Amino acid sequence: MNPSEIKVVPVCICSLCCLSLVFAVIAIPLSFKSLEQGKFALELNWHTQQIGDKSFTEPGMYWLGLGNMLVEFPSTFQTMYFIADNRGTASSDEDDEHPSIKRGPLRARSFDGLEMLVSLSFQWQLEKEALKPLYTILGGGTIEESLYRDEFVRFARAAIVESCAKFTADYFFTNRKDITADMLAKVVEAFNKPEIGMKIKITGLQLREVDVPDAFDAEIIKTQEQMQEVQVALAEREEQKIIETKKLMVAEEQVNRVYQEALGNAAKTLIINDAIVKQKLYYQLKQAQANANILGKFWNSTDPFARMFEMMEIHALNKHNDNRLLINL
Repeated sequence: MNPSEIKVVPVCICSLCCLSLVFAVIAIPLSFKSLEQGKFALELNWHTQQIGDKSFTEPGMYWLGLGNMLVEFPSTFQTMYFIADNRGTASSDEDDEHPSIKRGPLRARSFDGLEMLVSLSFQWQLEKEALKPLYTILGGGTIEESLYRDEFVRFARAAIVESCAKFTADYFFTNRKDITADMLAKVVEAFNKPEIGMKIKITGLQLREVDVPDAFDAEIIKTQEQMQEVQVALAEREEQKIIETKKLMVAEEQVNRVYQEALGNAAKTLIINDAIVKQKLYYQLKQAQANANILGKFWNSTDPFARMFEMMEIHALNKHNDNRLLINL
């Protein structure tokens, strides 16, 4: 074929069409990105290296354009551990790109200056409206790119150390519920900063272990033993108190019974005496009335008393019995 006979323009156009077709076949699939279940994402523009305003919260396929990518964050609750080993941790279902954060026990000091190791865990979840502020401040992405994970550890460590400094060492063994509540409040405060747009949901905190020096631990055991002895002594004292109270109640009932019997006897004596007095008064009244009637028979005589004695003498003689030595008056 003669080179002069080749048509340059049609060949160029055909080549461009072929290149465009190949580019479209390659570029179009690469322009779609998938978002899996359990993840949030932000769009990162490849050309400007800027994060878009839109947050992707639903799983599915999204058209981003060639070269653009999704910066992913976990949407489910995550757990942060400060523990010495992996006992009691759920590691079987973890996301490889967003695994649980595990660090060693926290070293803190109590209010009275005792150094201790605190083991705990808590659950956190990112809020979708705070994704862009979080990326702007701390970055985001997979475990290799997630600077915010290390910062979260620093926030949590500072909050826990601050909370531990509010309580004495022995308080950790007697009022763990109050300490756990204070730690949770401090962590919530540390992970929510409205002034910079950071908003993290904290749902719970579990205070696992508090490791103190052996000498203090031994003293705590002795203190617990002494407290148990005090409780036993208090229980025995309460038992003796109940026994003595029972005795006191019995004695009070006996005194009350004697008192009631005395009141009854006194009332009985008053009634008998009153009856005797009334009977004697009645008898004397009748005697006086009889004497008054007798005296009335002789009152018109010249000497009524002499006349009355004379009649009494005659009555006595009439009633006299020779067989009796005494005169019946």
